Amino acid sequence: MPYFDLTSVAQIRAVLTVSDADLPDETIEGYALEDDLGNKLDRDLPTWAEVLAANGANARRLRLMAKYFCAGTVARMAQIFVLKQDTDGSNAGQRSDKDGWMWVSASLLSQAEGYLTEIMDDLGLTQDVAKPYTMFSRVIPTRDPITEPRS
Repeated sequence: MPYFDLTSVAQIRAVLTVSDADLPDETIEGYALEDDLGNKLDRDLPTWAEVLAANGANARRLRLMAKYFCAGTVARMAQIFVLKQDTDGSNAGQRSDKDGWMWVSASLLSQAEGYLTEIMDDLGLTQDVAKPYTMFSRVIPTRDPITEPRS
């Protein structure tokens, strides 16, 4: 199934290097990636349809972005659909550990974001600037906790 004529189930599976037995088409289609991809494109690049229609370098970047974005989105669930251990009865092979797939999703989504940034730079569009947030703060008590007891 093509997603906005940008990527397909076969490409997503190929990027993740898994077989049809590990990740059938129905499972990928069940994730409704067209909604995630459509939301990302509508939010970050509202003119994506025109970019695709122009059929230039940015259209290629847009297809790459879609492929890696969808694969990264599916990779978040990789621990669920990829077997950790496979055996034929006499031999067993370990395919992944607890965190074996966690880095894959972040890497693929970062690569997709890089292609999107290249498109936006080429089109002269600005991205939202990251806003700082408070990770740590302190509270100044109304009393001196060392010299004044609690009431």
